[in-house]
Amino acid sequence: MFRHTVLAALIGSVIALAGCNSSSQDEKTAAVPSGPYKNVIDRTGSPAFLRDYDEYSNLKYNAFVDLGAWHGHLLPADEQGYGAFGGIMQITQEYAHYMSGQAFDKLHIADRLSGEVIDLAGAEATVYSTPGALVQILKTDVLTVQMVLRFVTDRTSLVETQITNHSGKAMELALTWDGELLEKARSTPGYETMSVDDMYPDYQRRIEPIENGLKIRFGEMKDNWAIRNDGDAEFRIVRSVANQTHVESNNIAFSSTADQLVPADGMVKIYTTYSHLHNAEEVEKEARKINDILANPQPYMLATDERWNSYIASGMVNQQATEAQARVGVKAMMTLNGNWRSAAGDIHQSTVTPSVTARWFSGNLTWPWDTWKQAYAMAHFNPDVAMDNIRTVFEYQVKGNDPIRPQDQGYLLDVVSYSLPQSRGGAGSENWNERNTKPSLAAWAVMEVYHALKDEFNRPADAQAWIDEMYPKLVAYHDWWLTNRDHNNNGVPEYGAAVDPAHNTEDGHMYVWVTTTEDLNARFGADVLEHKGNDYKVRGMDNYNTILDEVNYTALHVGAQEAAGWESGMDNAARFGFISDEQLQAYADSHYGGNLSAARKDWEVRFAENRDDNGELLGFSMLQESVDQASYMYSDNKYLAEMAALVSKSVPGKQRAQEFLDGAEALHTYINTCMFDAESQFFYDIQMNVDPNGKLAPVMKNGVACAGEPIVARGRGPEGWGPLFNGAATQATADKVVNTMLNAEEFNTALKYEGAGISLPTASQSNPAYHADIYWRGRVWLDQFYFGVQGMKQYGYGEEAVQLANALFSNAEGMVGDGAIRENYNPETGAVQGASNFSWSAAHLYMLYRDFFKETK
Repeated sequence: MFRHTVLAALIGSVIALAGCNSSSQDEKTAAVPSGPYKNVIDRTGSPAFLRDYDEYSNLKYNAFVDLGAWHGHLLPADEQGYGAFGGIMQITQEYAHYMSGQAFDKLHIADRLSGEVIDLAGAEATVYSTPGALVQILKTDVLTVQMVLRFVTDRTSLVETQITNHSGKAMELALTWDGELLEKARSTPGYETMSVDDMYPDYQRRIEPIENGLKIRFGEMKDNWAIRNDGDAEFRIVRSVANQTHVESNNIAFSSTADQLVPADGMVKIYTTYSHLHNAEEVEKEARKINDILANPQPYMLATDERWNSYIASGMVNQQATEAQARVGVKAMMTLNGNWRSAAGDIHQSTVTPSVTARWFSGNLTWPWDTWKQAYAMAHFNPDVAMDNIRTVFEYQVKGNDPIRPQDQGYLLDVVSYSLPQSRGGAGSENWNERNTKPSLAAWAVMEVYHALKDEFNRPADAQAWIDEMYPKLVAYHDWWLTNRDHNNNGVPEYGAAVDPAHNTEDGHMYVWVTTTEDLNARFGADVLEHKGNDYKVRGMDNYNTILDEVNYTALHVGAQEAAGWESGMDNAARFGFISDEQLQAYADSHYGGNLSAARKDWEVRFAENRDDNGELLGFSMLQESVDQASYMYSDNKYLAEMAALVSKSVPGKQRAQEFLDGAEALHTYINTCMFDAESQFFYDIQMNVDPNGKLAPVMKNGVACAGEPIVARGRGPEGWGPLFNGAATQATADKVVNTMLNAEEFNTALKYEGAGISLPTASQSNPAYHADIYWRGRVWLDQFYFGVQGMKQYGYGEEAVQLANALFSNAEGMVGDGAIRENYNPETGAVQGASNFSWSAAHLYMLYRDFFKETK
């Protein structure tokens, strides 16, 4: 076992601080980072394209990014890259791409007197990464070149290049750094030959000399789903040694030259800064910092080393974790810190994004659902960023005087980004989304930060200020759910969709797109808003229900259904009616004698309009109560009641503690009475019952007015263990759910595919919509995995839960090796799927490392 005593001894050497090579006895200098956590993530790579992608549209290589910076670096993949950390990744507001290949800004050395070239490509090389640095040590017959890269501000990385002369004589060196920006645009098949200039003619990259360095300028780029850039953005490289830069005629290649005398048996140090800056204001601000960094580099490097020592000391505390489990814990911390972005654009504090390398998850794009999980984990090693990540979500919480959606007071937007949309007076954003929110686990995350600040970091005043700040915002969000998403006003909110042009007309009526050979113009008249071949855009909730009841359609697109899936966090889950055509036909064959129209009825999702007392549209609810959201609301009530007792007397809403406790108790009864199906022994969503007159008609069970019956036909999913994770299940219902979870033909794929599988996929194998490679209908997502095993443990099945967790660590591709943490995994083979360097997967892996492997019962 990797015991705490051994771990404690190693922490100090992870990023050691030393006094050797000091210029004076009083000055500390940063030592070469070392320790047990080398190469936890593969940081090597040699990009060949601006957008060099893998099969899931992730950037192919895992650049090292730290301290909230907006660029990253790679280690060289082979000897041709020695002397450079040149595989530079840029994050251009909402998207990331590679700026250069591995040999960019590569150091070349020649002896000016003899003319001899010192070949770094032929050097004896030690190349590795640590949690907080990249390192190259290159030994030749006459020189040793030692290069260490750290991030020293939220915009700047710093390379210390130490050249040691062991030739026995003084050497006058001619130093050259050179490189060229990537010329090819995109690796995707069909695009391989296109140049950056051809694909992005407005980007207009150009290198220009500056004093002791160079800058790279870019043209303004917007609205292209790959690069967002202001015309005054720059990437700057500045050196501590006097040098001259020559730019080639194509403006994308350069060479910088300098002379350096190195005494016999002596050494010199040269410092180089790399800064990605979004605009002229940042250029001016960072220039002052760069001057100080190059004049006083050691304090900056020591601060980085000390910061990472602090992360390791506070984060790596599990005394019983194995060495492999500890490395996964460190990998998770590195992943979360790598996805940390500092304040920029219209986001005014740090945040954490889902993945710096995934095409749609980069920049400072921030989702609530991701944030709750990320912050819960980061509370234990980087609590200030955890708080800022949560603050970013709440920065744009809707107020009562909101110019777009005043009816949504308390609402949290699904995605906020670098730029406000034009509708809110901003520069525009492809990814900003107000169509839906995400499940209510916010109080769960806020309370974890509170306890970590108070109990682990000895910051009681900060902990108190934190919950005083967040409590009123959490209460407003809680109240929004009950006002805008509880169609039958029974305290059990539904998933749904906001008022939005993607869902409804300007006059407040839902619309849908239908594909059918029937003439819907004759049936619906003026309510057909558009007609293209067999596709009809039809307005009105009553018309939508008529389509479901009477029209023989082949395809149906409901914007509100799409948003409701997003709102759940399980985008295309089976319970929301999502099933492939092939699967639906198989379901029809087995249940309805092949009658596809009859089978489709089991997968149709109906909606209701939520309106205020004045008839104004508030949004849409699925006519379906979701067991996971009910469970989250149960725990939300519990946390808010706890928080109400802790917040200062002056904080609004403090008196509501008993109200929240009462709400939790009512939900506990409702979930176990209404949402559990005794025959199949699992929890399900409820289909809200509607009588022939279109009125809601509750079903009475043991004195409880249930909205309807469990939706068993759409199979089992991880929502069914939501009551266990949130503590809402009874022991009796939990026992039956765990039995299903451990069934090899249901969720226990690690048992069925022993040595390869990972348990708890996002649909049971008996689910008609299951497939091992479908986003939310088969792949293993680590948040749902964690919710499952944690729920099992809470109800007395700790030993079995640890067995599932061990299989995850053993069978997930790259997990205990140097592979990047992924968005999801194949339940049958353990193969990686989805986004790389994925934050919420990292968050839950860290939680498993920190708390789960301490005991087996």
